[in-house]
Amino acid sequence: MAELQRSVATSQVYERLIDRLSMALDSAKTAVVLRDERPVELELRGLSHAELELINLYLNRIGRETVKRSQGSVNMQDAPRAKVIWLKDRVQGA
Repeated sequence: MAELQRSVATSQVYERLIDRLSMALDSAKTAVVLRDERPVELELRGLSHAELELINLYLNRIGRETVKRSQGSVNMQDAPRAKVIWLKDRVQGA
């Protein structure tokens, strides 16, 4: 039962956060349309502790994935390359 309550609470946090982000994006869009102003940042006021925690978890996760990708691309560059033998070359050379 506690697990069900936690999942309901988590879904409510997601829903509230999405609503707040939607309002912030709408206000930014309005600033562009009415004032020809392109905001660099979105301001979200009055976030709950749970909403801030969710944002921080998301940002940390993205940061870890970015680091893994950049390390993976470095490892791929250092990896030995396979020799490619084209069938047409193999037939002609045989």
